[in-house]
Amino acid sequence: MTYEEYSALGKTEKIAASVAPCGLICELCSERSHCKGCNFSSQDEIECCCFQRKCCDKKELDGCWECPDFPCGNDMHNVSEHGVRLIAFVRYIKENGLERFSERIAENEKNGIIYHRDPKNYTGDYDGFSNAEEVIDLIEKGKETVRNGKA
Repeated sequence: MTYEEYSALGKTEKIAASVAPCGLICELCSERSHCKGCNFSSQDEIECCCFQRKCCDKKELDGCWECPDFPCGNDMHNVSEHGVRLIAFVRYIKENGLERFSERIAENEKNGIIYHRDPKNYTGDYDGFSNAEEVIDLIEKGKETVRNGKA
């Protein structure tokens, strides 16, 4: 898919097409105004191509959700550095599929659950959880989880 074809898609389809190999959702990133994201950028266009992109390229995988070694704990999946959000995203995709993940993320955004509330630190409602199950609960239950004070 070209970037021009991507631009013509609806929100849910854009989310699905923009999920980076590590689980980041480039469509919802606060850097979107000047970055096309991993799936539409060449190695040369990305400043610090992460371990996950390089690894998936080498293994010819679309993302870590296809990898038998997930979670590897490297780079973007280092929980002590990046939290549990991406581990939860990739696990959710692995267990439920990219389409279901994209539908839930789009629905949650429509209901006020924000990917990046703080564009400077790249944090939002999916961040700050202590385990992946809590993030998966937010993905699946959305607004109900926020109402109950978990997010």
